[in-house]
Amino acid sequence: MRDKKRGAKKKYKVTNWQEYNTALKQRGSLTIWLSKDVADKWYVQKARNKKPGRQVKYSDYAIEMMLTLRSIFKLPLRQLEGFCKSLFEVGGIKLQVPEFSRLSRRSAKALANITLPTLQENTYLIIDSTGLKVYGESEWLENKHGKQYKRKVWRKLHIGINKDGIILSRVMTNHITDDRQCVEALINQANSELVTEVIADAGYDGTSIYNLLAGKEITTIIPPGRKSNVLIQEPKTPRDLNLNYIQNKGIHAWYTKNSYRRREKVENTFYRYKTIIGRRLMSRKWENQNAEMHLGCVILNQMTKLGMPHSVKVA
Repeated sequence: MRDKKRGAKKKYKVTNWQEYNTALKQRGSLTIWLSKDVADKWYVQKARNKKPGRQVKYSDYAIEMMLTLRSIFKLPLRQLEGFCKSLFEVGGIKLQVPEFSRLSRRSAKALANITLPTLQENTYLIIDSTGLKVYGESEWLENKHGKQYKRKVWRKLHIGINKDGIILSRVMTNHITDDRQCVEALINQANSELVTEVIADAGYDGTSIYNLLAGKEITTIIPPGRKSNVLIQEPKTPRDLNLNYIQNKGIHAWYTKNSYRRREKVENTFYRYKTIIGRRLMSRKWENQNAEMHLGCVILNQMTKLGMPHSVKVA
């Protein structure tokens, strides 16, 4: 008999290989379908305002489509412009393409209309954050201040996902922002009225987070960052109860009781984001980086809906 030790790696098998293989092929397909009404949506039909100056020519639809291609194929803006021109020539579509500078100026406002889905039923929300490298940040600092910068600068992507791995909320901050400052925004974006539990790692542990979630009647599933070796004689808060439970029965028992391994889904989401979308932001301005990150989450949700593996534990 196999010795089943605690912490031994469990075996899983995928039960929908055929569907998952088809989904992976669809993600890598270079076939691009352009809708018949693309010409009708490409240009702005009416002027947005009557202010002096040049009127808007291309619609948000056109900007969004091109920036989506940029994120998927990881193209700089100039190459993106040439790519779309070639795409239209091959398809026999007589449309002009926005210049790379226009794409940069309009990306933030054009992508602001894209929204992430929200919760439609009572369920849990898993939150976490990761870092994305900023394109050219070190070179810009060196040119501005005239000295070497060895400290890396990045942007933090904070997300909240549901049980299916769909990103429901996201926030972008600088690399020194405390993760706990983004919890309320993530919950509200996902529809706080339907969130029953919030699952996060020990980096989110804190009295303020417990009070925030308690005020919204949300169960907090966060392992204490600092574990006490002394039992609390008169526990008054959920965090005190967690500390006593861990002290009595151990952290692994607490994991099992709260099904804490559900948090692994957000780690998988970050892995997929960095593999599919990329580990580095291509935009240089803050508002464009925020829009690029938002579009990346929208694209990843579409990839998830194409198909994901369904794994079951092998007995």
